[in-house]
Amino acid sequence: MGVLEVVAPSLTVVVRGNARWMMWNTLLAWVPVVLACGLFRGGADRRPLRPPLWWAGFVLFALFLPNAPYVVTDLVHLRDDVLLAGGDGAVVTVVLPVYAMFIGSGFLAYYLALAGLRRYLGHIGRAQWRGRVTVAAHALCAVGIFLGRWARLNSWEPVVNPHSAFERTVLQLSWNWAPMLILATFLVVWIGHFVTGAVVGAAWDAALRGARRLRVL
Repeated sequence: MGVLEVVAPSLTVVVRGNARWMMWNTLLAWVPVVLACGLFRGGADRRPLRPPLWWAGFVLFALFLPNAPYVVTDLVHLRDDVLLAGGDGAVVTVVLPVYAMFIGSGFLAYYLALAGLRRYLGHIGRAQWRGRVTVAAHALCAVGIFLGRWARLNSWEPVVNPHSAFERTVLQLSWNWAPMLILATFLVVWIGHFVTGAVVGAAWDAALRGARRLRVL
């Protein structure tokens, strides 16, 4: 039996069962990148005040930012796909690569969104805040991911249905296990962001070296 005969049926099963939610979650993961491009572009604007529209966009950025690293929680679906794959070969060649690309895309979006924010802080003369803002973003995302996974709270609900969102948030955060789960999520987000940054940095350095060699030739 050829490789395609093994891979094709498993790929069909994985795509058919996961395409809709993977595409939707990937779209949500890249929303903060789009918002960051609009909010944090431009030169060194040091104005102390921002217009209300900018702050509205920043609130949306903060609400949607947890969607990027949230993709890691979709590993809960991995076990079912492994069982449906029907063999170790299909798991290695189809299921795991699909999930790796999906989660990698989410963390890449998270890294790029925060990179835009960090760059903006440098533009406005607040480069010393970068470390604290990054940690705060990890904490925000840890809470957001917890609420999204356990309270099933969507990013837009605090805007369109604030009363219900507040009640569900208070209820879930009062759960005894909430601090431990949020701390664990914080560590996963931090590690994911660090690893993504290392990979992006290595890829960028390799691209620059390749460009220098081409210029020499």
